[in-house]
Amino acid sequence: MPQLALLIILVFLPLQMLSGGTTPRASMPEALRIVMLLAPTTHFVSLAQAVLYRGAGLAIVWPTLLAIAAIGATFFLAALSRFRKSLASG
Repeated sequence: MPQLALLIILVFLPLQMLSGGTTPRASMPEALRIVMLLAPTTHFVSLAQAVLYRGAGLAIVWPTLLAIAAIGATFFLAALSRFRKSLASG
């Protein structure tokens, strides 16, 4: 449990705070905004705000859905590669 708490403090908390849900992305430095485009939470917050606040449909939010799918596929392929390597070495 202590390891999980450290992980939450060091990884999840900054991701959540910088995703645009609690603080507006427009107030962040440009370099940080670019880096945060690699985080799936940023795209999810953008998608959720578009749907919940503005009633956006699929025709508007498809680029955000595509970005989330691409990030998810990248993480999945990296995990699959590591899993196959661990099976091969074990």
